[in-house]
Amino acid sequence: MSEKYVWYACYGSNILKERFMHYIKGGKCRFNDAYYNGCKDKSDPLDERPFTIPHKLYFGMNSRKWENDGVAFLHPEKDDSIMTLGKIYKITCDQFKDIQKQEGDSWYNKILCLSEVDGIPVKTFTHSCVVDERKPCDKYINVIMLGLKETYPKMPDEEIEQYIKRYIMP
Repeated sequence: MSEKYVWYACYGSNILKERFMHYIKGGKCRFNDAYYNGCKDKSDPLDERPFTIPHKLYFGMNSRKWENDGVAFLHPEKDDSIMTLGKIYKITCDQFKDIQKQEGDSWYNKILCLSEVDGIPVKTFTHSCVVDERKPCDKYINVIMLGLKETYPKMPDEEIEQYIKRYIMP
């Protein structure tokens, strides 16, 4: 098992590579006009792949970067009956730590070890307990939809919309 690399599993806005790369490279994001510092190591991910996560997706907190509305979290307990659509990026362990800090390591304070791919651990982060649910803003939902289309290009638009509606509070 490699100690230098990790597969970072994304399930919210980071599923869209353009959005995710602001955590790596830094700069102003066109989707929310927020500025990101980027990682100390600004190297591109070595690989990326679709990945399903056996944890329930939900939205919570109120993010200043996303109109004070909810952002994506995973239920901390594994549930094999649920498959959240995601993407994994092969990055360095230091980049993973830097991304967690930029995401807000008090919000995303629990690292989940999901599995291994090619002998490298697949990890993500979420909150250690389920936070109060809060609907995300339309901009945030749109970024996730674009990311799903990019990651799962054969998935019809209607199926992506149904997937999103299933996880957003009524």
